[in-house]
Amino acid sequence: MAVIAMPTMSATDEPRLGLEDVDIQRLGMAAMRFIRMIEQGDIGLLWDAASEMLRRAVPREEFVTTMVRDRRVLGRGTDRRWTSVRIDRPRDGASLPPATYAALEFSASLGRPAEHAREVVTLRWENGSVWRFAGYGVRFG
Repeated sequence: MAVIAMPTMSATDEPRLGLEDVDIQRLGMAAMRFIRMIEQGDIGLLWDAASEMLRRAVPREEFVTTMVRDRRVLGRGTDRRWTSVRIDRPRDGASLPPATYAALEFSASLGRPAEHAREVVTLRWENGSVWRFAGYGVRFG
């Protein structure tokens, strides 16, 4: 007899995902692809493939202009290492819309002169089938 674990349903009738439901390696590769797109200047394509939430919140032109400006200062990352992943669903009343999110953190050297930084790529599980880009942030120190 096989036992199949079904994901629990949330208040929005979307299955809750846990680490056991996620291919962590593929998530990491997706986050790295998004970072490469940012570094290569493919910001418009990134916005086109981004989560519905992000595309509703930030117009394409504003997203591209901001990312290009910020990346010009940061330059290309070196010595990048994946350091952590967190799968989470915000509690009711949080600033993010209900969904399952993955936050992938990388340690890298960024800027001129190079400084140690933490990059965080946020992905959002949409339509019960795909992780989409939902955010990118950098913290120095």
